[in-house]
Amino acid sequence: MTLTSIFPAIGLSILFFGAAKLIVSRSTFYQAAVQASNKTHYKALDGLRGFLALGVFFHHAVVNYQYFQLGSWQTAPSNVYAFLGQGAVAFFFMITGFLFWSKLIVEPRFDLKRFYSKRALRVLPAYWVSLALMILIVLIMSNFSLKVSLPRFLMQIGSWIVCGIYGISNVDKELFPDINYGSVGLINASVQWTLTYELQFYLLLPLLAWFVKPLRFIGLFLTWLTCSLLTHSLLLLTVMNFLFGMTAAYLVQRFESKKIFLDKRVSLGIIFLLLAIPLLLSPPYIENMWAIALIFCAFVCIASGNDLFGLLTTSASKYLGTISYSVYLLHGIVLFCVLRLANLVYPIKGMNPLHFWMLMGVCGLLVIGLSSLSYRFIEYPFLRLKPASGVVERATITQEDRYPVEK
Repeated sequence: MTLTSIFPAIGLSILFFGAAKLIVSRSTFYQAAVQASNKTHYKALDGLRGFLALGVFFHHAVVNYQYFQLGSWQTAPSNVYAFLGQGAVAFFFMITGFLFWSKLIVEPRFDLKRFYSKRALRVLPAYWVSLALMILIVLIMSNFSLKVSLPRFLMQIGSWIVCGIYGISNVDKELFPDINYGSVGLINASVQWTLTYELQFYLLLPLLAWFVKPLRFIGLFLTWLTCSLLTHSLLLLTVMNFLFGMTAAYLVQRFESKKIFLDKRVSLGIIFLLLAIPLLLSPPYIENMWAIALIFCAFVCIASGNDLFGLLTTSASKYLGTISYSVYLLHGIVLFCVLRLANLVYPIKGMNPLHFWMLMGVCGLLVIGLSSLSYRFIEYPFLRLKPASGVVERATITQEDRYPVEK
């Protein structure tokens, strides 16, 4: 067995979905969460997020193994595993653009204070907890001794606290500087970069709302697309994923009632379409316009109701979708800690791929368990808060609230 064989990922996915199904069957809390998910408008998107979160986990598993072989952090040495991570991020960004733009199409006006409060309560608490864990790991690895001055140490942490939206570290001149000169990005697999895009999308949404009328949006889309193709800018190409998601909002609104999207042949087409991307195109997929366009086609079908032969509407996939934000934030930390502890006993550099994937099974189960606790006791309590009041919100949590990062 080779490291980049797809079969370990398939086998572990079955294991993880089995664990998810077991948790749902034993937890009344998650049974209620799954039932609430069944009442959302775009049911397949909850389950899709569960698969995407696992894709990012497998992507970073392979990248971590490669790191121990080469000593440097590089993209996955396989198009398939590169796509599992980068393609998942593209889907996540499209989901964000789609959900919020769909809401704006129906109601262009919204309460700014309430909107920003809800987004902050949704995104920041779990992120800050993961950041606290990362800082603790940095301090443990440095024997709790500062290698930089205290002001610089605090400034470095400050840049991470504001999620790199506006870097406040004038010393290191980076949005996400190494804290105490420790390679913090290795601890969480540098997943925080997508949060920067997400949060800036939220900040700009009130201005973008002016483009919600179809003709204005077409002008925005074509202008951005042209600039992206001419400049090949990573920033512009990455933002195209949001714009494609926003485009899907118009298409789904128009075609959602068409039962053709529910046809099993469409499900088969989506699967072949997604398989074709890593087979025919090269990474990085997050900025490959052909890959983005193909992902967009698959996304429109799923957002229109296609559940891929029922896979996206199972209780296990919806449960994994519910905890996917915590999975996204915590999986890198779990991989970092477990691999370095295991490396003391069985050097990862010489580890047999089969043994490595067995270890990844343990890591995945740990991630699912910790993410379940994180959602239950960190994410969910803040989801239930009424913005700017601190009063418990009794209303049903909206589908937008389920998607803090698309991550």
